[in-house]
Amino acid sequence: MLMGVLSLAQAVGLPEINAAAYAVADEQSGMILASQDKDARIEPAALTKLMTAYLVFDALQSGKLKARQPLKISAAGWHTDGSRMFLQQGVPVNVETVVQGMLVVSANDAAITLAEAVSGGEKAFVRRMNAEAQKMGLENTHFVNCTGLPAEGQYSSVGDLLQLAQALVRDFPQYQSWFAKKSFSYNGVTQLNRNLLLFRDDQVDGLAVGYTINGGYNLAVSSKRNERRVIVVLVGADSSEARAAEGSKLLGWALTAFNTTRLYPANYKVADIAVYKGATGKVAVGFLRDVYITLPSDGAKQLSTELEAVQPVVAPVRKGQGMGTLKLLFGKQVVAQQEVVALDSVGEAGWFGRWLAGVSLWWHGLFS
Repeated sequence: MLMGVLSLAQAVGLPEINAAAYAVADEQSGMILASQDKDARIEPAALTKLMTAYLVFDALQSGKLKARQPLKISAAGWHTDGSRMFLQQGVPVNVETVVQGMLVVSANDAAITLAEAVSGGEKAFVRRMNAEAQKMGLENTHFVNCTGLPAEGQYSSVGDLLQLAQALVRDFPQYQSWFAKKSFSYNGVTQLNRNLLLFRDDQVDGLAVGYTINGGYNLAVSSKRNERRVIVVLVGADSSEARAAEGSKLLGWALTAFNTTRLYPANYKVADIAVYKGATGKVAVGFLRDVYITLPSDGAKQLSTELEAVQPVVAPVRKGQGMGTLKLLFGKQVVAQQEVVALDSVGEAGWFGRWLAGVSLWWHGLFS
């Protein structure tokens, strides 16, 4: 996955998007194709539940929670405000049902019940939410609750929420279909998913919607077409219809105006870099995983690379050690960059080899 990506919106005509802030990325390459105010702090509203879901999925994957495990409903869960699946205090419900209630109808009673099941209480769970946000590098995010109800000190950004959505899709693909359910029934009540795009585009499979009076209508949406997935986060739309329309514009634009291809396979040698005082005089550098890039549909011919290698490199070198940065240029614009690493380890040379390399380093330093 390429990191440190710059926007490509200037290369392809971006439609006008009526929202306070947005970001759209290709999931496979990780490249952000367009954004507006992606680092501005906003009210995350119910998109907060993306982090709640992440921690719940982690608990399911680790075995701390079981899908068929019954959960007791506390007074806190029963009395919560906002969207609900109508859990009843004292009536046990299995984990899978509660999770789907949270994902499909954004149920706050479900979110609190799951937080209590994972951490013993919402406050403890929120501490874990913030710890995970810090671990993910979400610099513009702080959680106060697990539901997204308005609270002083609770904020995020579309850039952070996009990164969180990408982590959900990447780390827990087995639960993706739960986000895509169009309706949910419990306790004699059937409710529709508030993500209108699920009803209008068969390729959309999640993720969440939200609303607050101050923040407007928000959306995190995922769409997969021909094995290629695009994720959009959009906040500050004027209505539920507007967030669906603007989200659809961004998805359609990203999926039709761009293509994603594999740039380098795992362990492909991009270049050799000289190694001083090593058992061998050079080391192959590249990437330990497949690297993908997303470019305008007719833009592959304009792509070039530029390697900025670390120099000098002195043995020992371990496999996976950072050895420089590969920059990808679209025309003259740097669109992405990623650290290249050593593909093999290089041990130290014997004493005579180290002495000769030391003389060489001194000689080059003298005349550089």
